[in-house]
Amino acid sequence: MSQKNKITILTEVERILHVTGYSIAQLSSGSKACFDIIARKREHLIIIKVEPYIDNFSRDNSFELKNIATFLNASPMIIGERGRRFSEIDDGLVLLRYGIPVVSTETFTKLISHGIPPIVYCSKGGYFVQINRKMLRQARIEKNLSYADLAHLIGVSRRTIYEYEHSINPPPLTAALLEEVLDTPIAQGIKIFNIDIEKEERPSYSIENLSTLKEEISDILEELGFISQFWTRQSPFDAFSEQKNLDIHSGLNILVCVDESQQKKVMERASITQNIASLTKRRAIMIVEDLNQDISQTVPTFTVDELNQMKKAFDLVKNWVKKYSDIKES
Repeated sequence: MSQKNKITILTEVERILHVTGYSIAQLSSGSKACFDIIARKREHLIIIKVEPYIDNFSRDNSFELKNIATFLNASPMIIGERGRRFSEIDDGLVLLRYGIPVVSTETFTKLISHGIPPIVYCSKGGYFVQINRKMLRQARIEKNLSYADLAHLIGVSRRTIYEYEHSINPPPLTAALLEEVLDTPIAQGIKIFNIDIEKEERPSYSIENLSTLKEEISDILEELGFISQFWTRQSPFDAFSEQKNLDIHSGLNILVCVDESQQKKVMERASITQNIASLTKRRAIMIVEDLNQDISQTVPTFTVDELNQMKKAFDLVKNWVKKYSDIKES
């Protein structure tokens, strides 16, 4: 099989999403961000990274992607073709890369276009099939088979059959034998959008080693009540934050772009950030040192002095609404 390059896969994924009714915000094909597409259909959000060779997706990539996914309440996913251990990612197979599900383009297409989920996953110890435990137990009882009877027919231990009904999943060949003996389809689709994303220790770059300007902005936002902050390295926006009070979620969320003058393509980043904000129902803001810098025509822009004059998060939101209305009317 000829391997697909990133642009080919991105084009295919974008087409599938459009055809199936998703709205999307997409980064440029040359982006080195930790994600490439955010897609929404009604209240369902997916954040996708296309990485043909999945080993190129690093732990730092995963940490940033998982934190952005959590902030946006989105399901993270990697679409890939191959890796060091896999010459080809098979159709219907789910891998985990630092806790994030990885599927092939074919598997993604079947899932999104036809609602056919994968049933096989790769974990420590080999390949396994997700099964319906209640259906397995019910079929065994209806066939009047004891644990020992079924174990003998399948070629495993009695204990193993018990564990299949209570905790573990069988390898593909055993699952096929169980379905054949019981004459019942026990394989169950993997709920790939509901996989619990493992938590990892926050790397120091997310809160340390910021530029002087970003550090100042971070302090101001914290004083306004945006205590929960994450500063990115591999995203079009520089930070995301939520206003909190005694661990109570207020719903005041912002995506932040900082224009440090030296950065290239800041207007392009601001535009992409606004697209993401609109799609995910967040507020995007751009922060500049002074009004002599170029002002984005798509994102409400604030100077550091303007932020310093605010007393609380609601002041920022109130001014954001006015500036956003002005942009819409212009």
